[in-house]
Amino acid sequence: MNGYRVMLSNPTPHSREMTIPVGRTLGVNGGAITTQDSVTVELEPYSRVGIIYDRHGHRVSDRATIDDINIIHEDVEIIDVSGGTASRVPIGIEAHELNGNKASRDGFLTRAREAYAGVPEDSARHLGGFQLLAQLSYLRSQRVGQDVGLYSPEALNMRYDRGVDTIYSLVRAGDIALTSCIGAGYNNAGALQICLRNNTSREIRVRIPQGCMFEQAEWTGNQNLVVTNEEFVIIGPAKEETFPLHASCANSSAGSPANDEMNVTPFIFRDLGESFQNQDSVWRSFDGDGGRNTNL
Repeated sequence: MNGYRVMLSNPTPHSREMTIPVGRTLGVNGGAITTQDSVTVELEPYSRVGIIYDRHGHRVSDRATIDDINIIHEDVEIIDVSGGTASRVPIGIEAHELNGNKASRDGFLTRAREAYAGVPEDSARHLGGFQLLAQLSYLRSQRVGQDVGLYSPEALNMRYDRGVDTIYSLVRAGDIALTSCIGAGYNNAGALQICLRNNTSREIRVRIPQGCMFEQAEWTGNQNLVVTNEEFVIIGPAKEETFPLHASCANSSAGSPANDEMNVTPFIFRDLGESFQNQDSVWRSFDGDGGRNTNL
């Protein structure tokens, strides 16, 4: 990270105003700076925010990441993915074992299938979700200051897709078939290539929300993808068409998709203020400050 970050936390059920005063010393020894700006922020219940100062002591931004989300419930055994609560299921693996080896990855995925409720996975229809949650939890568990475990979608800054016109809901309902879903690169207009078939006798408009998450069909160490701008595609009755989608990489330490099979998931990543500005901002939102030091 370029600069000095001060974390402000509100562990209460009420909104709270907090201030970092002018003249506060940040850092230690030769790296210490003195704040030149007074910063006051309003924190929502159970939230955290990082205030960034440059090397001269001036505020840079208040960039939030997945790592800044407080975990409210830490002793749960089952996570309802549509519950909307920041929670974590402890997992019997030590942090030092999370180095990308097959045993630790398989352990996370096995426990994910046991711990998450409400993911209607169907690989034949390119519907997923377990692997995305396992992988994002795996990466967060590796980063400094984070606890090892399976995190809820809310703790990973994702909401459950409750739309009626979205690609996930229409595929799940059977109105649309996702006959092919390929990841080819990242941060470009063709990073995702999807082929959709209209199974009805009416024209259908399909919405792909900003933040819509696509997971790798297999845990290969390659990137998951996130749609960076809301898109709409229209398919005529009983027609099948292929569409390119602009998508960014969600995992900075992973490899680039190379014609990889992907699944659409019921999860939508929330904009943290600058999450979809460019590829670096996407990585920052997902990975915090230690993303490139992790192993997927």
